Amino acid sequence: MKKYLKIAGIILGAFVLIFIGAGIGSSGAETTVHDKKMDIMALDKEISKLKKDVSSLKKDRDESQTIIDKKDSAQKELTNSEAKLKDIKGTLDKELADGRKDIDAKLAEAKKGLSDAEAQLKDTKAKLASATGQLQKAEGAPKKLGSGQYVVGKDIPAGRYVAHALGRGSNFFVYDGDSGSAKVNTILGSAGGIGTGDYTFFCNEGDIIETHESVQLTPVK
Repeated sequence: MKKYLKIAGIILGAFVLIFIGAGIGSSGAETTVHDKKMDIMALDKEISKLKKDVSSLKKDRDESQTIIDKKDSAQKELTNSEAKLKDIKGTLDKELADGRKDIDAKLAEAKKGLSDAEAQLKDTKAKLASATGQLQKAEGAPKKLGSGQYVVGKDIPAGRYVAHALGRGSNFFVYDGDSGSAKVNTILGSAGGIGTGDYTFFCNEGDIIETHESVQLTPVK
């Protein structure tokens, strides 16, 4: 500000000097600027110097303004970038949350399906165990045979049995299914002192059992 006042004072002094010079002649014209006596030539030089200073100051001002404008522009771009980054982050957070919800829902559905399958398997195993137990019980139950011939594997399962006469006793035979030879030839019961009582034997599929009186066959291991 002081520099501009100095320039204004010099310019004003120049005009005063011109008016004085016009009245008394240019050869001895002088003026005083800021307590300093100056002639017209010296004043012209001072004005030129001050003009250069003013030009330099304007240049500095323009450069400073350019820097300020660039700073403002950069700040604006930074603000816009931060806003865009915030929007992108918000979108990503929402997509991540939605994806997590979808995964949790599918996981819960899969767990429910697994739980249902395990319950169904447990029920199936229980039914199978029950059916197996009933089958084993049925297979392990004593077989009652009237007088006649029976095919092992068709009429009764193959295995090991204890033959017990239900009456006074009678002849009891087991014939080999391949050769037809008698594997068992005994008299069950003990009535009259001629029987052997109960008789334990093995029979295979295809064997023929023949009894002349009702008997009971009890499976044994």
